[in-house]
Amino acid sequence: MATNESSISSPNLPAAAGAASASPFAPVTPPPRLRLSDMVYEQLETMIVEGRLAPGSALPSERDLAQQMGVSRPSLREALLRLESRGVIVGRAGGGYLVANASQPLLAEPLSQLMSRHSKTVDDVLEMREVLEAKAVELAAARATSEDIARLRQVLEALEAAFAAGQDGRDGNAGKSLLTHMPELDAQFHLALAEATHNLVLVHLMHAIFELLRGSVADNYQAIVGHGADLEELIDQHRRIFNAVATRDACAATRHLQDHLAFIRANTANTANTVDSSGT
Repeated sequence: MATNESSISSPNLPAAAGAASASPFAPVTPPPRLRLSDMVYEQLETMIVEGRLAPGSALPSERDLAQQMGVSRPSLREALLRLESRGVIVGRAGGGYLVANASQPLLAEPLSQLMSRHSKTVDDVLEMREVLEAKAVELAAARATSEDIARLRQVLEALEAAFAAGQDGRDGNAGKSLLTHMPELDAQFHLALAEATHNLVLVHLMHAIFELLRGSVADNYQAIVGHGADLEELIDQHRRIFNAVATRDACAATRHLQDHLAFIRANTANTANTVDSSGT
């Protein structure tokens, strides 16, 4: 008996559903008024919304992506152009596309400008991190996958290596790692914690404010070094947070995160640059 293609009412229905032939699979055809490019668009958009394609990540080449999705390149290209027109993806130099961080200009840029003019916002950022990240480490301890743990370990080990290089000058410029490489990796570690929550809203929010977080962390390192605080203790705090998440100890993860932020607060107090109303 031939397969009745009209019984397929949704592009997400498994191919084998409704098939009466011996074959477990049947050709999938889009419902009337839904083109193949629409189905491609919906799949890619869903992957972006769910965080399976993170902001800043590169899409495969058109050829590879068309092969993986089993569609023609014209249909794929039509879907990609539609995503680009909506600002969901952006073209990159040399060809291809990156997943856009669409919320960042709306959130991070105005906040960064505000921080540059008002020193009080330094404390406000720490308060925001206390709210968001305390919950993030709790969720990460419960939900992190083996891939999430591996990512956190990779960033932590890079952070430890940058500290060692900055301490003995192996980076070719004594202190460079302490005030450039370390803050970047520190921010990446906290972003990886957020991603390990698998909370879609939290992940997108943290990506949206990542530039704000990175700038704040860099300022914190300047202040901490200026205070003569022990950066090795800062590294140990990240190690304790990681160990708690990796061992599924949500209470310990939250406690270590709070200790970490308290350490930052204690060593950055009264160090923010005051900017006058003229902005100079």
